[in-house]
Amino acid sequence: MTKKIKVWDVPTRLFHWLLVVLFAMSSYSAFESKFGFYGDMHLYSGVAIIALLLWRLVWGLIGSETARFTSFMKWPASVLSYLRGKQTDKALGHNPLGGYSVILMLVLILTQAVLGLFATDGMLFSGPFSIDAGDNTDLITDIHETLGLVLLYVTGFHVFAVLVYLFVKKTNLISPMITGYDRFDNGQRAPYMKNAFWALLTAVIIGGAVYWYILG
Repeated sequence: MTKKIKVWDVPTRLFHWLLVVLFAMSSYSAFESKFGFYGDMHLYSGVAIIALLLWRLVWGLIGSETARFTSFMKWPASVLSYLRGKQTDKALGHNPLGGYSVILMLVLILTQAVLGLFATDGMLFSGPFSIDAGDNTDLITDIHETLGLVLLYVTGFHVFAVLVYLFVKKTNLISPMITGYDRFDNGQRAPYMKNAFWALLTAVIIGGAVYWYILG
């Protein structure tokens, strides 16, 4: 017998899909002329990503149980055990390998967005802090462009892994991130969910601070 359990809270799900949209906007505009509309898209999507990821770092400390880093950051031995198929119980939230992939994605995307603040193409587009980079501007821009391509491959692999889980392992990782619910054995307890008010409050504070510091 199985039952439905709420695994992901609304703030975590909104974060996930907002990041997808913003990353797509940032990536698409990166290959377009930075004059006018696409330059604004690249700038504002990048700044929004920074605010979103900073919020996620805070929510990973104070948020719902499955959103907290302590719930899915396991010891390397747990990852090896999972890869060897020794962990047969369904994970409540991210599995050990998925937890590390989340951290990798967060670090890479945040690094990419911050580097963009100091990058410039020397013609049509410059990050808000590109002048502050001084002689390092060209190096930062090169790293920003290279890391952008790396992220496209990492994102593609992430999508591929989700599809493998769906069609090969018969584990749907997409539906729970949309509805918030997944099915577990009757003995599985429901994780603790933080009041969404705190997510909204921290989002307003962090978003306002990022906007003021970067664009204000």
